[in-house]
Amino acid sequence: MDAWISHYQTLPTDGERDAFFKGLVHHYAELFDATGSGYLLLDADQRVLAWNDTTEVLLSHQPVVGEPMPKPGDLFELEDKATDASKVILNVLNSQQTQQQIWQLRREGEAHWLRLTVLPVMLANCRQALVIVKDISAEKRLEADLQAQQAALDDARVRDPLTGLHNRRFMLEQLDRLNAQAKRYGNTFSLALIDLDHFKSVNDTYGHEAADRVLCSLANLIRDNLRDADISARYGEEEFMVLLPETDMEAAVNTINRLRQRFTESRVDGIKRSLTLSAGVMSWEPGLSLEQLIFKTDQRLAMAKYAGRNQVCGEI
Repeated sequence: MDAWISHYQTLPTDGERDAFFKGLVHHYAELFDATGSGYLLLDADQRVLAWNDTTEVLLSHQPVVGEPMPKPGDLFELEDKATDASKVILNVLNSQQTQQQIWQLRREGEAHWLRLTVLPVMLANCRQALVIVKDISAEKRLEADLQAQQAALDDARVRDPLTGLHNRRFMLEQLDRLNAQAKRYGNTFSLALIDLDHFKSVNDTYGHEAADRVLCSLANLIRDNLRDADISARYGEEEFMVLLPETDMEAAVNTINRLRQRFTESRVDGIKRSLTLSAGVMSWEPGLSLEQLIFKTDQRLAMAKYAGRNQVCGEI
């Protein structure tokens, strides 16, 4: 383009320069149309000098020579009401540095994105701005799809596919995190291990699908009855683990006991018998390793089983 500008500046008459400018505008209009891009050539006061057909399509507006470039809020329903291209264009005119801006807008209720690339141009010692408009909606949707797929993959790595609760790997990572915080700041937390009573008998009597419904029923109760801050996971075949941050032994036992009672009162399709669970609860203590904490919690679960099941064991 520098060669075109140099040639323009050597033309001796206004008529020749005007004819050359119109030819140049026509050339670039065809070029931008062929690439699916719109363009607006603006003078130093941001008034329109030229544009191409694609610009009219992208902006749903026909620019007028000598008139200012329309504000995006006058053309579209913008997601960001503060979007203002004139500030970007003014910066380009003053700094002579290329800049970009993304317009996120809605057309007929559907999200669209336009990218504006503003380049400084100098013709006959007059500053102008070339605004290139590109519809990048397909790129943005693809980017969003890829991000959603990655998020789904990341989530799948830490979720139990049957119950939707977190898995053992994630739970151990969270347990390690809470343990480190407790050691550093003294923030207490409690750990609960929950086991379905006579689950093998349920599986043998009613089959795998019914047993899966029992697991999902308990998982839903755990999800619906715990705080957002609490963390739950399927820890084994019929075993679940719950982490209760900032919770002492008494409060943790009460929470898990309420869960036990609601599970006992619940019914699962296809199961013609009452269902119960047993649980062990242990609160963090200084000096305990994670292995010791889990072991002591499991001991309390075993005591709940030994004492007749359908109960929660905390203090020994």
